[in-house]
Amino acid sequence: FTGKCWGSLNAKPVLCLHGYQDNAGTWDTLAPLLPHDISLLAVDLPGHGLSSHIPTGNAYHLLDFVLAIQRIVNHYGWKKISLMGHSFGSISGFVYSALYPEQVEHFIALDTIKRFNTDPARKLKNHGEILDKFLHLDSLDPKSSPSYIYEDAVEHLHKSMEKCTTKGGCEILSRRGTIKMTDGSYSFSRDARLKASVDLSYTWQYVLQFAANVKCKVLHIQALQGLTLEKPEEMDEFLDVLKKSAALYESHTVEGRHYVHLDFPERVAPIISDFLKQK
Repeated sequence: FTGKCWGSLNAKPVLCLHGYQDNAGTWDTLAPLLPHDISLLAVDLPGHGLSSHIPTGNAYHLLDFVLAIQRIVNHYGWKKISLMGHSFGSISGFVYSALYPEQVEHFIALDTIKRFNTDPARKLKNHGEILDKFLHLDSLDPKSSPSYIYEDAVEHLHKSMEKCTTKGGCEILSRRGTIKMTDGSYSFSRDARLKASVDLSYTWQYVLQFAANVKCKVLHIQALQGLTLEKPEEMDEFLDVLKKSAALYESHTVEGRHYVHLDFPERVAPIISDFLKQK
């Protein structure tokens, strides 16, 4: 693992989990706005940022990222933790909170909160194509990855994310999301095999059971122009279950897009600060 921290690791930090194909840089603008007595540890999850890729022949599964959280917890010997996640990092934190309900004190979910649910028939229909895509990506020579001058790498990333964040946000993500090659050009550091998500969804009943097992205090901050992956009626049912199981459920909606915490951190920092003060 690689990562970065704000504050002292002598104080138990909030473990910060970035989104899919992002990196720990996603917290660079938010972290300085939080109270100085709040310690943060942000990691690059496997295959992301500056962390190692998994060996050739292996695929990424959601539980690999949940395992990464537990490896960090075991390494530091923490008995209780608080988690803050954005997008896929929120989903990983949600699953961890359900699997280890007695270990989590606070769980902060930015924009996305619940595990994706997929109809089994639909999943079967598309899964073969996804596996073939993975096999193709797994066979590629990493040295053949395209490279750019740094400004073009940022522009390339922005073109794929312009509906979610600003170009300034993409530049921040590119600081850990690119590596400098021997010829002076830059290549994206994330594992190309992440483009083939072989196992990121469960059935609806499974998702509800996860929600029923979350016992910690939960803060959900939604962006008005954020991701809308769920049917409203399913989200309502999910939240009904979560509110009954969680020690506390607090929800806020703020103006912004999916990366509002990166683009406009001042809109979410006071909410997070107040929530973490709760004992």
